[in-house]
Amino acid sequence: MSLSVLLLAASATDAARERTRRSLAAQSIAVTARASVSELPQDAGEYVVLLMPGAVLDATACERAAWFLATRPRVSCVTGALAGDDRPTVANVVQFLMIRVATMRQLLAPGEVLHAASAVALAIGVRRAAGTGVGWLAEPVLRAAADAEVVTPIDSSARAAMESIGMPEAALIDLEATRLPVHPLQQLMTVARPALEVRLAPATGRRVLALLQGFPMGGYTAFNADLLPRLAALGHVITTCTTEWWRSDWRLDQVRATSPDIHHAHAAVPQAAVPAYIDWLITSRRIEVVLLSHTFLGLHLLPYLRARHPTVAFVDYVHTDWFEAGMYGSYASMATRWEGQLDAQLATSHALVRQLTSAGCEPAAVRASHIGIDTAVWQHNGPRLADVRASFGASASTLVLLFAGRVSPEKRPHLAVDVAAQLRREGHDVVLVVAGGGPLLQATHARAMESGLDGRFALLGELDEHTLRHVFASADVFLAPSEIEGISRSLYEAMAMGCIPVVSDVGGQRELVVPGTGALVDATLDVPDGYLDAVRPYLDPAVRAGVSRAARQQIVAHFDSRTTVQTVCETMQVAVERRCTRQDVLPPAMAEELAVLSLEIIRRHASR
Repeated sequence: MSLSVLLLAASATDAARERTRRSLAAQSIAVTARASVSELPQDAGEYVVLLMPGAVLDATACERAAWFLATRPRVSCVTGALAGDDRPTVANVVQFLMIRVATMRQLLAPGEVLHAASAVALAIGVRRAAGTGVGWLAEPVLRAAADAEVVTPIDSSARAAMESIGMPEAALIDLEATRLPVHPLQQLMTVARPALEVRLAPATGRRVLALLQGFPMGGYTAFNADLLPRLAALGHVITTCTTEWWRSDWRLDQVRATSPDIHHAHAAVPQAAVPAYIDWLITSRRIEVVLLSHTFLGLHLLPYLRARHPTVAFVDYVHTDWFEAGMYGSYASMATRWEGQLDAQLATSHALVRQLTSAGCEPAAVRASHIGIDTAVWQHNGPRLADVRASFGASASTLVLLFAGRVSPEKRPHLAVDVAAQLRREGHDVVLVVAGGGPLLQATHARAMESGLDGRFALLGELDEHTLRHVFASADVFLAPSEIEGISRSLYEAMAMGCIPVVSDVGGQRELVVPGTGALVDATLDVPDGYLDAVRPYLDPAVRAGVSRAARQQIVAHFDSRTTVQTVCETMQVAVERRCTRQDVLPPAMAEELAVLSLEIIRRHASR
C-alpha cells in the first residue's frame, strides 16, 4: 500500500518543492503526495506524513518512521533528526511528522486545510490530549532542511503558542520511547508489520543485506565503507543495517552515495523488535545473501534468521581475533562456534584463516580476503608535502612519526609518545603526529606534554579520508604499537602512501610488512625499546627513501582492493552453492532465546 504524504501549504519556491518531490520519488517505500486531507482515501492506511516543501528526506525515512510507530502502539506520532544535528527541536516537527491517521482525524475538523504550521499544531494537540509527546527517530530523517525563511517564522510562532499555554519545548518531543529499557529483556516482540510497499531496485547481481555493528571510527568501518560501494558498482543491490548502539555515521556517506537503503535497527524499533525488523528487510528486499561484518548481534541471530529464511546464504567476514573481550569474547572464536550456521567465511589474513580451520571450520568454505586499498586513490597527488609538514612544525630533515587510528588502550598510543620523547632526548629532530579519535585522546596529549614534546606534537583528531592521505604522504614512519590487530587498515594506507611501517608483529601484519618494507616489533612487551630500535635506522633520509618506495610497491603489487572485491564475490557464490545442501536449523524457541540473550548482553554493555 502506498503511504500518503500531505505536502503542507507554505510559501516555498518551486525549486524547494521540486527538491521534496525528488526525495519522495527516492523513498524506499511507495509514497503518494497529496495536497489536502480531503484527498486521503478512506483506506489510507494507518499512518500519514506531514511534510514541509523544501525538506529533503533520507531515503528510508518514511519506512523507518512507520516501523517506529508500528512497534510503539502508545506513541501517536514521530519526527526525526536532521543529518548532522541530532538535537530535538520544534523545527524538526515543523518539517516532518508521521502521525496515525485515526489520531489526525480526531484532532482535525472534516475538510480542514493543512497549512505550514499544521504539523506542530497537531503535535501540540497530541501532547495535550494524550499527555505524551512526539516520538523521536535519532538517526537522520531529514537529509536537508526546508528553506530557513519558511521554517523560521513558523518555528517562532509555534514556540510562542506553546509558551502561551505553558507547554515547555522539551515536552513536545518525548525521548522516553527510544531509551534503553531498564529491565532485562524477557522475550522478542511480536510485530504486526506495517502495510508498506517496498520499491525494489533493479539488480544484475545479488541482493545483499550487510549486517554491520555500526559506523564508528575504525578500520573495519573504513573497510565496509569501501567494500559496499564497490559491490554496488558490480550490479549487486546493497541494503545496510546496523545492529548495535554505537556511533553510526563515520564514512557512512560513502555507502549512501551508491546504496541509500540504510537502516539503523536500534533507532527505528525497540530492542525486542530488532530481529523482526531485520527479518522484514530480508523478506521485503528479497535478499539472497546476508553479509555479516563485525557484528556480535548478527552472529547470534543466525539461527533465528536461518530458520525463517532457508534459501538465504550467510557469509561472515572475520576482521580480528579480538574485540571488546569483556562483552564479546573473540570474533574469531564466535565465527568458529557459529560455523554450522554459516555458509562461508572470509578472514582478513591467511593467519586468521589458519586459526579458523585449525579450530574446526571447513577449509573449503573459508577464504582469506585482505581488506585491500584502492592504490589509484591512495598515492601522492595532493598539495606540496612541505606545506603539510610545516603545519606540524617539521622541516624537510625532521623525522615525522605518525600514529593514525583509534586512540584507545589496545592501540597503545603511550608507546608512540614514549618513542618520540626518547628520540628527542637523544637530540634527534622528531615530531609526533596523532590522527584519530578515541577514549585516550586527552590522556595521550597530557603524556606528550609531560614528556617534553610541547611544540613537537600535533593532535589532529578524526580526519576525512582525503585529508588523511595528505597526512600519511607527509609523514616518514607509521608507528603502530598495537597490542592486537587482524591487519590494521591504517597499515595498508600508510604503506600505499610510502609511509614506512614500524608496527607490532600481531595478527597477519607480517603478510604486508616483509623484509625491506618496514619493521615488525615483538608485541608482547609493553615498553618502547623494540620500537626505538626499529625506528633508528630511518633517521637516515637515504635509508628512508628506498624503504618508502618498497613499502608502496608491496601494496600496489599484492593488496589492491580489486582483488578483495573479487574474493568477496567468489565467496558469496560459494555460500549460495553450499546453502542448497546445508539445513542446520535450531528449534525456533531455542533460536529466539539465543536472540534474547544476545540483545540483553548488548543492552547491559550499552547501559554502562
